[in-house]
Amino acid sequence: MIRLALHPLISLAAASEEDLESTFSSADILPLAIFGLVVLFFVWLVVAAIRKKLSTSKGRLGDFKEDEKEAARSARLWAEAKRKADEEEDEEEEESEEQVDIQAELLEKAQARREAKKAAEAIAHEATPEPAPAAKPDTTPTLAIERASTSAEAVADRPSSAEATEGRPTSLEDGLARTRSGFVARLSNMFGRGEIGEDEIEEIEEILFTADIGVRTSQKLMDILQEEASRQDRKDPTKSLQTIKESIEEMLSVKAAPIDTSAAKPFVILVVGVNGTGKTTTIGKLAMRFGREGKKVILAAGDTFRAAAKEQLQVWAKRADAQVISGQDGADPGAVIFDAINAAKSQGADVVIADTAGRLHTKVNLIEELRKVHRVCDKALAGAPHEVLLVLDATTGQNAINQAKQFHKALTVTGITLTKLDGTAKGGIIIGVCDTFGIPVRYIGIGEQVEDLRPFDPSAFVKALFS
Repeated sequence: MIRLALHPLISLAAASEEDLESTFSSADILPLAIFGLVVLFFVWLVVAAIRKKLSTSKGRLGDFKEDEKEAARSARLWAEAKRKADEEEDEEEEESEEQVDIQAELLEKAQARREAKKAAEAIAHEATPEPAPAAKPDTTPTLAIERASTSAEAVADRPSSAEATEGRPTSLEDGLARTRSGFVARLSNMFGRGEIGEDEIEEIEEILFTADIGVRTSQKLMDILQEEASRQDRKDPTKSLQTIKESIEEMLSVKAAPIDTSAAKPFVILVVGVNGTGKTTTIGKLAMRFGREGKKVILAAGDTFRAAAKEQLQVWAKRADAQVISGQDGADPGAVIFDAINAAKSQGADVVIADTAGRLHTKVNLIEELRKVHRVCDKALAGAPHEVLLVLDATTGQNAINQAKQFHKALTVTGITLTKLDGTAKGGIIIGVCDTFGIPVRYIGIGEQVEDLRPFDPSAFVKALFS
């Protein structure tokens, strides 16, 4: 049996080359070649499927690792932001304590100086006999009555404050009346006494350091004043006062290009600031101003956390004939602003003004949220936002410097709006903010009317401040 089975093979081996060629004809080779190609094709399909499966698994593993890396990176960034916030808070506390110590020392010196002057005046009064009273002319009562009558007529002819402001914008001089009555009035009084001596220099130092312009700016003004006093005759204090005016105007004159809403379409303005500073009111007045210039304005209700913020913005939008893009309460602010920019692009709007949340500026989560909103603006429109406008409340005084520091570090603020200047004597803080951060003041608010939010003019401001 075995021999019979192997007989063909033995015969094939014993055959000659010519016999093999005759055995395997071309008709037999072609099917074998096709069969081999089919086998190779299926093998290739199997190998490709296996490779694809392996690459997909690796990709999933890679994505998982990337997610882990991103999560770790986010956690690291949050931890770093928290650490920096704690360090900055400690630094601010140290600066505040140092400022309080400086102010307390100056106040003690001023009190001691006043007590010494009173003691000297009392000694001089005791040493000098009182002169006999001179006979008064009979015309004195008549003159007094005439003066009182003239004064009464002048008061009667002068319009009341309500009448003065009704129907017209507040003048810059009227709007800065309370600020002018603060440290500016005390400074002007000091320079109006005559010769500036060492005692007067100390009093001026006290006025500046206890004002709301900040310790850094106060020290700079004192250095300028002392340098000026060393170069000229102190018997002419008007020159020293003029130097102070020029120095303040120079601090306020931050070099920056004006807002040009035609530079982009739409031109995106991101408005930031702490709650209560007047952000929404500022947005509404800006919308009305741009609307009067013939621009189509869209407002983004990005403060989705504060109660009634959306409704307040809608009231202003109705007055300004502007459109409001809003979302549900508590919605993602970035998504609302993203939709507003896209709506502006599709409608051909000229300006988008975006409101933002304004919880306490010392909270890390607010700063991170604003950074996210800033990135979303750029995704919606490359280069946006074109202006980051920080709204500061003048009544907060030196706390405005801390707010400017936090927001500027997070977002690179390009402009400041200072509101409520007409209601406080702390308006001098505008000098400290400009000098400390080099951020231009875009607008100032000196009243309730739309026209009372006006573009800032450093020269006119200083002139009205010292008028």
